[in-house]
Parts: sequence; structure tokens; C-alpha cells
Amino acid sequence: MIFTRGEFMQAIDMNQDGYFEEALKHRNLLDEFKPAKGDKALPLTILGFREHIFTGSVSSVANYMALQESSFVTTGQRVLNRPLCVRLHYGHPDLFDKLFCMQNGGISKASKGINLSEDVFAGYNVGVRGGSVGFKEYCQVGKGRDVGVQQIYKFEAKLAQVSLKYKTISHSPIGLLSSNRSGQ
Repeated sequence: MIFTRGEFMQAIDMNQDGYFEEALKHRNLLDEFKPAKGDKALPLTILGFREHIFTGSVSSVANYMALQESSFVTTGQRVLNRPLCVRLHYGHPDLFDKLFCMQNGGISKASKGINLSEDVFAGYNVGVRGGSVGFKEYCQVGKGRDVGVQQIYKFEAKLAQVSLKYKTISHSPIGLLSSNRSGQ
């Protein structure tokens, strides 16, 4: 993060693709970080947007994964954002307020034993330290998903491990952060 320029940063994975027409919308995405006049809400520090799974037509298994991803990323994130207002950082291709993140613990906590899904901790950092997370649907990036049964099995096992880890550590983000700081 220290080798990047500017006030904002986008986290994107190797299996994601940026479309030219979507890149033209990034100016609008960056404008979402500006607070409205007289707005007393928490500052927007992470802004998420949709993913388009372009490997869904490869096989029936790939189609299953594309449908699963669409239901979680698009529908699930929409509901978590509004009306629930509890969306945390899901992963990539979210945009970050780089200055806020540099001053408040970074964007990920990587360690194989503790953090199986390191991206989630950026959302916890923001929630605990006074920021907010948004989600917009007018922009998207392409994403290639695993299309083999064995890769899908491993991905599903990782999700199950992450869910179990969060359940066993604590039910609150503060408990998750404090247990990770102590190295337990």
C-alpha cells in the first residue's frame, strides 16, 4: 500500500477483468467518497460493486458457481448494504479510502492459521474504527471462477472453515480483532 499513489486504492484479484466501459464509471465511484454538504454520517471508507462471472458458460458446474456467486455478491450484498446497513468488506473489487486504511491497520490481515479469509478484517477495522462501507451496482468487473469439481470443493471447504472460525472465536467483530492481536 505504501507504493501506491493517490487517495484511493482498488483491490482486485488475478482472476478478475476490468472492462473499458466500466473503467469510464470509476470517476463516479470515486465521487461516492465525497460527503454531502451537511451530512453527519460516518465517512465512506470502502465501496464495493458487482462482479460479472464470465466463466459461467464453460460447464454446468461453472454455471452453478456463477449462479451461487451472483446470489451472494449481488443479492446478498445489496441486502446487507440496505436496508440492514451491516455490509463489511466482502473481498474484491472494492475501492478503499487509502489514507483511512493506512492510519487504521491496513486492508488485510494475512496468516494461514488464523485468518482464512483475510479480506473480511478490513471491514472489521472500518466498523470498529469509525468508517462505513457502501455498495453500488452501476459498475462491475469480470471474474473468472473455478470450473472444476475439485477446485469448487476446496473453495466450499474454505468457506465452511471461515464460518466455523468466526463462530468459534466470537460473535462480535471486536472479539475477532482482539483475539487475532493476541495470537490465539
